[in-house]
Amino acid sequence: MKNNFQQSLKEELNQFLLVQKNKFPVSETLKIDLHCHDRNSDVPDELIGRILGVPETWLPTEKLLEELLKNGCDTFTVTNHNNARSCYELQDKGEDILTGAEFSCMVPDFDVGIHVLSYGFTPEQETKLKKLRRSVYEFQEYAASENIPTVWAHPLYHYTARENPPQDFFNKMLLVFERFEMMNGQRDSWQNLLVKEWIRQVTPENMDEYAKKFRLNPKNFSAAPNHKVLTGGSDCHYGIFAGMTGTYLHVPDLQNRLKTATRSELALAALRNKTIAPFGAYQDSSKMTIAFLNYVCQIALNYKDPGLVRLLLHKGDASDKLIALAASNLFCEVQKHGVTTSFVKIFLDSMLGKKPPILKKLLVKSEYKPIFNEAVNFAEKHNITDNRLVDEYYRSVLTINSRLCQILADRINKKLEKADTAKLFENESINTFIEKLELPLSIRAYLGGQDKKQNNTVDVAGFLDDLSFPFFSALFILSAHFTSAKTQFNTRPLLSDFSRNLGKYSHPKRIMWLTDTFGDPNGISVFLKEMLEEIKRKNLPIDIVCCSSSLKPEDHLVVLKPVQEFTPPFYTDYQFKVPNFVELHNLFFSGGYDRIICSTEGIMGLFGLYLKHAYTVKASFYMHTDWLMFARKVLNIEGRNLSRVRRILRLFYKAFDKVLVLNSEQKAWLSGTRMNLKPENVRETAHWVNSRFKAMPSNKELAFDLPESVLVLLYVGRVSREKGVLELPAIYRQAKETVPHLKMVIAGKGPAAEQLKKEIPDAVFLDWVSQDKLPLIYASADMLVLPSRFDTFAMVVLEALSCGLPVIAYNTKGPKDIIKHEQCGFLVETPEEMAERVTEFLRNGDKAAFKKAALERAAAYNADHIIAELLENVELTEEVSA
Repeated sequence: MKNNFQQSLKEELNQFLLVQKNKFPVSETLKIDLHCHDRNSDVPDELIGRILGVPETWLPTEKLLEELLKNGCDTFTVTNHNNARSCYELQDKGEDILTGAEFSCMVPDFDVGIHVLSYGFTPEQETKLKKLRRSVYEFQEYAASENIPTVWAHPLYHYTARENPPQDFFNKMLLVFERFEMMNGQRDSWQNLLVKEWIRQVTPENMDEYAKKFRLNPKNFSAAPNHKVLTGGSDCHYGIFAGMTGTYLHVPDLQNRLKTATRSELALAALRNKTIAPFGAYQDSSKMTIAFLNYVCQIALNYKDPGLVRLLLHKGDASDKLIALAASNLFCEVQKHGVTTSFVKIFLDSMLGKKPPILKKLLVKSEYKPIFNEAVNFAEKHNITDNRLVDEYYRSVLTINSRLCQILADRINKKLEKADTAKLFENESINTFIEKLELPLSIRAYLGGQDKKQNNTVDVAGFLDDLSFPFFSALFILSAHFTSAKTQFNTRPLLSDFSRNLGKYSHPKRIMWLTDTFGDPNGISVFLKEMLEEIKRKNLPIDIVCCSSSLKPEDHLVVLKPVQEFTPPFYTDYQFKVPNFVELHNLFFSGGYDRIICSTEGIMGLFGLYLKHAYTVKASFYMHTDWLMFARKVLNIEGRNLSRVRRILRLFYKAFDKVLVLNSEQKAWLSGTRMNLKPENVRETAHWVNSRFKAMPSNKELAFDLPESVLVLLYVGRVSREKGVLELPAIYRQAKETVPHLKMVIAGKGPAAEQLKKEIPDAVFLDWVSQDKLPLIYASADMLVLPSRFDTFAMVVLEALSCGLPVIAYNTKGPKDIIKHEQCGFLVETPEEMAERVTEFLRNGDKAAFKKAALERAAAYNADHIIAELLENVELTEEVSA
């Protein structure tokens, strides 16, 4: 799927970089990466890294210089965090290196942390700079007084602040800085171009205005504060992309000046004179994904358990520590698996151009050979010195991931075939299984001292046997994608505000609507098909995304092929389909989406939450099903286990920004004390029906093969226990005693069909009826009966009313909101009352009045109005009106 927004960014950035490339004569230009790191960046800014006690990289200094030289740099610096140790070590060895460091500084009046690249300082000046980091104003004033050139690194990526800084923060920093890193090799092109446009729009009048507003003299920080310039740097921590993004430094009469001065001296002079221009290339998240994959692999090989006490005592909230605990256990577990660590080592070496020994390749299992061979191919691609390297590396990563997913899926299928899963999920034991979904509080349980008879936890380790290599390797790849997107789009709200203020580069609004079911014979699929038709008709910026091996993609419908399909033994009427998660991750970016709606609580719903956090977007959940009642009625879950199901649902729904519900009862439940969602985050919506559902003459002979004189009590829907169909025999028999020429007609199929055929042998069973034939069925019946207390909306009620058919249902959930009692139908409390009302209506009811009221009520459910309200709830109205 083509992302026109990203394409436009690419074209504009390429044009800008071409201008920068031709800005200075090649013979008078030095080429330097002003932002790169090695092993001496040993204290990360990110809290999780500090809790785990891992450095930002293990890259040797010599390897960094080798990569910089390979990628075309002729002048060098190393900008480690808060220290210049690598520069001093190289200088002591006689290398010509420009002293540099990336200092973490605070902007105290805004409580925001930023990074400041600094160059050409002495060890004594470095000591002073470190002391001043708590105030960027003091830091910058000192740097200016000592003629130390500084650069604000990745200005739209900040630290510390819980909320995005206000525009005043950026306006004030314009007074403090004169050099801005516009091309950062670890940020996407949207962020980089926003920096370029921001600086382009700054005028001397702006500077005067800000100086007066903040009572700050910009000349305290620069002799020429109105002269702003842009720089570039790879921000590479792992070597592989060092030097591919950087800065041209203009040095007039370069060749002659090199006779009397070093490159580092000339580079420092050019930085001071601001005769500089950035270089690089368009980039999306793939480059950073490779970088983070490299880093995750480094951690996997070098990780040492920091200890639980350190984790507990370290600063950070509970969520930070839980993430750190999970990551620590993952890395410790990986180090126990020889195949995984061997692959990681080959992968890392190959990324830096080192091929593994022949013997190691020969010892690889045949099943894994394609994966290991693809990893080895990295070494052959290593000599590519332009942005094609990113494309080639990333293609290999996707190939490896696809193969890993297939191996993992095959092995899981074999395990499921071997295991007696059907017995595990029998109704009488599913409660036991849910009880085992727990982690014991007792420390003795983890030390192996707990009595095995009292062990109430699921044996996850046993199930994961033989899955370690494909599971961990695929998890590493997905984690790298997540971290890449999270790092680049963590400030998405800020980027959106910035683009709006600049009047340029606004990200389009577009919804990815995720569902586990589409094209299946159920209410969710029926609604989504209708939604798709409206999306097409209105050309809305919405795509429905599902996973299927049989559906074909079409406009606004994206179909992903599953890597695995399985039927849960506790609910054999549904087949789960598992997509390639990396493919779905990339689809979100390539499709230009900026928000999510999920329609199912399954695999797609969970991945919707992954995407929400990866890309920092808003996600809404469209609630179609009452799963608590399903658990009780269908799965026979009861007691404390039912409460556990409710808590799981609460955790899931609270993770979304909005929950869209289909009836007032659900809204009250979700915002009540049991579920505790914020009332403003729970919004009511509704369904509508296709225009084919309309009043038409009755034709019982064609519809049911019955005489027109026979009265028909109709049921339409899934024939299953949770739908209340087992109440139909008693209701029908009681009504038939008074209305002898009554006939029960059941349209639908399901697990309870055979039982109903035995209990109502004279009923007409139509099996499943297609949507195009249903209008005649409704129009030819005399009343629709819905014995379900399960339906959150009950599309069949609206379908029937649209055809002029009165409906009787229980006074609950969806039907309660749709049916106007004693006007277009009846709302009752018990099966006995239902039978009485059926009898009364069929004998004495004003059928013409009820039909008229039914049609009027159905007309209130208008697709245009419902969709407009839905778009408003998910904040998409501006884009649609535009």
